Amino acid sequence: MDKTLFKAYVRTIVEEEVRKILPDILNEAVVEIKKTQLTESSSSPVDKKPSIDRSRMAELLGITRDGDTLRAETNNINRVPQDRIGKVNSAVEEAINRDYSDLMKAMKITR
Repeated sequence: MDKTLFKAYVRTIVEEEVRKILPDILNEAVVEIKKTQLTESSSSPVDKKPSIDRSRMAELLGITRDGDTLRAETNNINRVPQDRIGKVNSAVEEAINRDYSDLMKAMKITR
């Protein structure tokens, strides 16, 4: 049997089976979704918003309050060390100036 003819047979059989099974599967999924929505809406009001622990958020951000003054610590910010900035710049420059012709040929992208 020819490979393309075999693929066509398989494709046709799969499409027929999917058409038979898909409506039942979709109906079951819709019923399940409706059930979960009903149980969620009955257990918790829709208008209820999640509460935010502002003190924990401020702690994670490094923010402290001294009376009316807010102080923020910048120690938790990841910065590129000065000795690595040159390496980062050279890596970017190398990536920009790289010859991508072999990659383009491998991907069969030509002008």
